[in-house]
Amino acid sequence: MSLSPSPSKKQLTQAKIVMLGGCGVGKSAFVVRYITKRYIGDYENNKEMVYTHKVNSPRGDDITLEIVDTASQTSSADLENHIKSGDGFVMMYSVTDRNSFCTICRLKETLYQHKPVEIPLVLVANKSDILTARSVTEDEGTALAADLDCPKYEISVADSPQGVLESMDELLRQILREHVKSLTRLPVHQAESNKKSKLLNMKNALKKRIGRSRSDTF
Repeated sequence: MSLSPSPSKKQLTQAKIVMLGGCGVGKSAFVVRYITKRYIGDYENNKEMVYTHKVNSPRGDDITLEIVDTASQTSSADLENHIKSGDGFVMMYSVTDRNSFCTICRLKETLYQHKPVEIPLVLVANKSDILTARSVTEDEGTALAADLDCPKYEISVADSPQGVLESMDELLRQILREHVKSLTRLPVHQAESNKKSKLLNMKNALKKRIGRSRSDTF
């Protein structure tokens, strides 16, 4: 009997991407750059936005993205719900704002509480064009990316869409890889059932072996 997934389940048609980061780091500008290629610098702070955007994936499939631009004042419950339902994450800080870097370190713990070990994720360090105001070094960002086990992109959303596109392309590749893995991954209840069956078989085999040993001694 074939265990291969049906063709309809193989193709990823939609994905939810969650933008995580502090206030003023450029999350909204990042999303708008990605969707329109244009840069807009002024946005209303502390307002959550949801964008829908259809893209052609690195594998040639059309994928509808729901991009959630979280607000810095998002409640803990809403943030947890976004993380639980998210397929991929952009964690962003500003190289000119050390507090935003510390915010990512805190969000990391929340992320790991609600997602499995392998998480489609990119770390984006924005505002690299403002050299005189830098307060987070490249080495610190690299160390954080190593801790998160994800690629890091140091970019300027204001200067060019290139870094935005590169980081999102990488995130899409990760989401697609995780989707393929999920097709071969057993549901939790089935995995537990298989585990119990295996243990039961081992116990039965052990009982038979002990029984044979006893009969041989008489």
